[in-house]
Amino acid sequence: MIRKFKFFFNPIDGLTKWLNKMSDKGYRLIKVDNTFFYFEECERGKYRYAVDYVANRSYESLNDYERFLKGSNIRYIEKPGSVGKISFGNIRWRPYADKGGKLATSKGMIKKEFLILEKGNDGPFEIYTNIKDQINALEIMRKPTISMLIFIGVMMIVVNFGSQSGSSFLNAETNKLISLIVLGIAEILLVINLLRFNLKIRKLKKDSNINE
Repeated sequence: MIRKFKFFFNPIDGLTKWLNKMSDKGYRLIKVDNTFFYFEECERGKYRYAVDYVANRSYESLNDYERFLKGSNIRYIEKPGSVGKISFGNIRWRPYADKGGKLATSKGMIKKEFLILEKGNDGPFEIYTNIKDQINALEIMRKPTISMLIFIGVMMIVVNFGSQSGSSFLNAETNKLISLIVLGIAEILLVINLLRFNLKIRKLKKDSNINE
């Protein structure tokens, strides 16, 4: 078994491409944790992978989906994510989720934000086969980015206008500047991600009109 560390700014497309490249090199994904991916050797190209975003689902909806995957002979691995949620101990609030999924608990949906899907390599592996479903999936995946944009924007306002009690003026201004730079970089990255989603959705809608 080999262990690899990998970070993806785009956890859907980037992770999907990387896992399929690993399969083409002769490695099958066995498990994941918060930091590492674990592989074992296999026949080159034996498996195909896709990644689905499920953090919007309720606990019951996810269970139904996983039962469907089992019935379709698709293996799945639950992968944690860390974007678009606010934590309160073992409870996390997801304002963008569907009804029944806004409060995630450690027993239910925490560390199950993505599903890595695996099947035998018998052709292309696409989760959403029509344009309408693809657009809907992208709109769902876009919601956490919008939520985080708003949250970080509020944090920047708080940092900029908040007072630094107990600190000297110089230290307070330095801390404020560092915080604003870090938050600003995060905001820029989120804007880029939002634009990427918007461009994909616009292209699919344009293709849909052409097909109609």
